[in-house]
Amino acid sequence: MEQYKKANRLFFSFGDLYKAIMGLIAYHVPYPSFITALLHKMRGVRIKNVWSVFIAYHVVIDSIHPDMVEIEEGAWLTREVKILAHYNPTPLQRDIVGGKKIENVKIGKGAFVGVGAIILPGVTIGEGALVGPGSVVTKDIEDYMWVAGNPAQPIKSLKELKAGPDNNRSVVRSDGRK
Repeated sequence: MEQYKKANRLFFSFGDLYKAIMGLIAYHVPYPSFITALLHKMRGVRIKNVWSVFIAYHVVIDSIHPDMVEIEEGAWLTREVKILAHYNPTPLQRDIVGGKKIENVKIGKGAFVGVGAIILPGVTIGEGALVGPGSVVTKDIEDYMWVAGNPAQPIKSLKELKAGPDNNRSVVRSDGRK
């Protein structure tokens, strides 16, 4: 019973409080995206260029270790994306899986993470990769790979998709209209 009491004690520094407050503000700022990116950078997320990334509102980037997350230029994080850089097991689980796990997470240049996706600790999302909505990413994703599902599985290399004169840099709708 004593181990559970210890686990519930609250230990934090003013730096942790600052990160939490900035994260809370960033979570609720809907527009413009560079302000959300700037707030996350201020709390420790490694963002190379806040002007080039898109971070939507309601995105959660690790609350305890935001400094373990790197977001490269041109990356897009859409609504409700969750990025975790740590795992902290319960006291009972520690006997089986060991202690706290903290690992870097990297979102590559030009990568797109769909609505509601969850990125787990230790994952690298490659350059230009596309993560489908609601996916749970447990392993690294290759450059220009389209993945989806729980756990996220490769669908197709984006390099296999051909951009023709009718759909290059334009919106493609299922009803054929532009």
